[in-house]
Amino acid sequence: MNSSNATAGNAPYPQTAETIPVDVLQQFIRVFKRKGWLNQNVRILHRSNKYMINCTDLEFYVYRINDHCGISPGIPGWPVCIVKNDKILDDSEMCAFASTEPRVLDWLRCLTDNDFELI
Repeated sequence: MNSSNATAGNAPYPQTAETIPVDVLQQFIRVFKRKGWLNQNVRILHRSNKYMINCTDLEFYVYRINDHCGISPGIPGWPVCIVKNDKILDDSEMCAFASTEPRVLDWLRCLTDNDFELI
Protein backbone atom coordinates (compact mmCIF):
# COMPACT_ATOMS: atom_id res chain seq x y z
CA MET A 1 0.00 0.00 0.00
CA ASN A 2 1.27 3.44 -0.90
CA SER A 3 1.88 5.48 2.23
CA SER A 4 0.03 8.48 0.79
CA ASN A 5 -3.19 6.67 -0.10
CA ALA A 6 -5.51 4.27 1.67
CA THR A 7 -7.44 1.90 -0.50
CA ALA A 8 -11.10 2.34 -1.28
CA GLY A 9 -12.15 -0.64 -3.30
CA ASN A 10 -9.98 -0.30 -6.40
CA ALA A 11 -9.60 3.48 -6.12
CA PRO A 12 -7.32 5.36 -3.71
CA TYR A 13 -8.93 7.31 -0.89
CA PRO A 14 -6.97 10.57 -0.54
CA GLN A 15 -5.04 10.37 2.69
CA THR A 16 -4.36 13.35 4.90
CA ALA A 17 -3.42 13.52 8.56
CA GLU A 18 -7.16 13.27 9.27
CA THR A 19 -7.83 10.24 7.04
CA ILE A 20 -5.14 7.70 7.89
CA PRO A 21 -7.35 4.60 8.20
CA VAL A 22 -5.95 3.24 11.46
CA ASP A 23 -6.18 6.69 13.09
CA VAL A 24 -9.75 7.23 11.88
CA LEU A 25 -10.75 3.78 13.19
CA GLN A 26 -9.19 4.58 16.57
CA GLN A 27 -11.25 7.80 16.74
CA PHE A 28 -14.46 5.83 16.07
CA ILE A 29 -13.45 3.26 18.70
CA ARG A 30 -12.96 6.05 21.28
CA VAL A 31 -16.39 7.54 20.46
CA PHE A 32 -18.13 4.15 20.70
CA LYS A 33 -16.35 3.26 23.95
CA ARG A 34 -17.32 6.63 25.45
CA LYS A 35 -20.97 5.99 24.50
CA GLY A 36 -20.87 2.37 25.73
CA TRP A 37 -21.68 1.10 22.23
CA LEU A 38 -18.53 -0.82 21.26
CA ASN A 39 -19.40 -4.19 19.63
CA GLN A 40 -23.11 -3.31 19.43
CA ASN A 41 -25.45 -2.57 16.54
CA VAL A 42 -27.03 0.84 17.08
CA ARG A 43 -29.90 2.24 14.98
CA ILE A 44 -29.92 5.98 14.40
CA LEU A 45 -31.81 8.61 12.44
CA HIS A 46 -29.58 11.16 10.71
CA ARG A 47 -30.69 13.68 8.07
CA SER A 48 -34.11 11.97 7.93
CA ASN A 49 -32.51 8.61 7.04
CA LYS A 50 -32.26 5.46 9.14
CA TYR A 51 -28.90 3.76 9.66
CA MET A 52 -27.43 0.88 11.61
CA ILE A 53 -23.94 1.64 12.90
CA ASN A 54 -21.40 -0.64 14.53
CA CYS A 55 -17.82 -0.39 15.73
CA THR A 56 -15.46 -3.10 16.93
CA ASP A 57 -11.72 -3.09 17.48
CA LEU A 58 -11.39 -4.18 13.85
CA GLU A 59 -13.89 -2.06 11.92
CA PHE A 60 -16.51 0.67 11.90
CA TYR A 61 -19.44 0.54 9.50
CA VAL A 62 -22.61 2.39 8.64
CA TYR A 63 -25.45 0.48 6.97
CA ARG A 64 -28.28 2.50 5.40
CA ILE A 65 -31.65 0.97 6.22
CA ASN A 66 -33.97 0.84 3.21
CA ASP A 67 -37.39 2.15 4.27
CA HIS A 68 -38.93 0.37 1.28
CA CYS A 69 -37.83 -3.23 1.78
CA GLY A 70 -38.28 -5.15 -1.43
CA ILE A 71 -37.33 -2.22 -3.63
CA SER A 72 -33.78 -2.18 -5.01
CA PRO A 73 -31.09 -1.03 -4.42
CA GLY A 74 -30.24 -2.73 -1.20
CA ILE A 75 -32.61 -5.19 0.35
CA PRO A 76 -33.09 -4.41 3.23
CA GLY A 77 -30.26 -1.88 3.03
CA TRP A 78 -26.67 -1.30 1.98
CA PRO A 79 -23.30 -0.26 3.44
CA VAL A 80 -22.43 3.42 3.07
CA CYS A 81 -19.22 3.65 5.11
CA ILE A 82 -16.62 1.10 6.23
CA VAL A 83 -13.38 1.84 8.07
CA LYS A 84 -10.75 -0.80 8.79
CA ASN A 85 -7.11 -0.51 9.86
CA ASP A 86 -5.94 -0.39 6.25
CA LYS A 87 -8.82 1.13 4.29
CA ILE A 88 -11.67 3.58 4.22
CA LEU A 89 -14.65 2.96 1.96
CA ASP A 90 -17.61 5.24 1.70
CA ASP A 91 -20.63 5.43 -0.55
CA SER A 92 -18.99 7.82 -3.00
CA GLU A 93 -16.43 5.11 -3.84
CA MET A 94 -18.85 2.15 -3.67
CA CYS A 95 -21.51 3.36 -6.10
CA ALA A 96 -21.40 4.44 -9.72
CA PHE A 97 -23.50 7.58 -9.28
CA ALA A 98 -23.13 10.70 -7.14
CA SER A 99 -23.67 9.88 -3.49
CA THR A 100 -25.71 11.97 -1.07
CA GLU A 101 -24.50 9.94 1.91
CA PRO A 102 -22.19 11.48 4.53
CA ARG A 103 -18.48 10.76 4.10
CA VAL A 104 -16.27 9.20 6.76
CA LEU A 105 -15.31 12.45 8.51
CA ASP A 106 -18.97 13.55 8.39
CA TRP A 107 -19.86 10.36 10.30
CA LEU A 108 -17.16 11.01 12.87
CA ARG A 109 -18.45 14.56 13.40
CA CYS A 110 -22.08 13.35 13.52
CA LEU A 111 -21.34 10.81 16.25
CA THR A 112 -18.99 13.07 18.20
CA ASP A 113 -21.44 16.00 18.14
CA ASN A 114 -24.53 13.81 18.77
CA ASP A 115 -26.10 15.00 15.50
CA PHE A 116 -28.52 12.04 15.34
CA GLU A 117 -31.45 10.42 17.12
CA LEU A 118 -31.45 6.90 18.51
CA ILE A 119 -34.27 4.75 17.09
